[in-house]
Amino acid sequence: MASQSFDQGSVGIRGRRATTSEGGEASGSSGIGRDQHSERGNQSGSSITSQVQEVLDQQVVKGAKVVSNVANSARRAADELETDTPQLADLVRGMADRLQDYSRNLESQSVTDIYRAASDFTRRQPAVVFGLGALAGFFALRMFKSTSSDAGTERGARRTNDMTGEEFHG
Repeated sequence: MASQSFDQGSVGIRGRRATTSEGGEASGSSGIGRDQHSERGNQSGSSITSQVQEVLDQQVVKGAKVVSNVANSARRAADELETDTPQLADLVRGMADRLQDYSRNLESQSVTDIYRAASDFTRRQPAVVFGLGALAGFFALRMFKSTSSDAGTERGARRTNDMTGEEFHG
């Protein structure tokens, strides 16, 4: 059955008949159209991916510049602290140096490099990543609860004490 000849033609996409030539190639638009559509789809998908990566790489460079600006601000703060507390100024200067090194390292990496490094770290230290995730979730929950309780306190602050008639400020 697999070796049947299709000299009579076969029905292609949308009911068009595609006839086969002597070499066995389909001479209708259905076979060529499918190949062209899938090739265009692959090209547009890779084009979109490369555009997204380019935008993310630009964001990494911007983030590296922000870290560099923080390092410069820390150096200026260290210069001001030098007269009063030289030990603290040295500590702040050391932090600024590490931030500057991190900024240079970050600027030379792409999003793919950062993703790989994060993935490798997660494989090596899953407990640390899980712990940081749990800690972030805890703080997010506390922030959410405090925000919702502040809204409730504002409503409660407008209530008056029934016995004295005074306004209650929770």
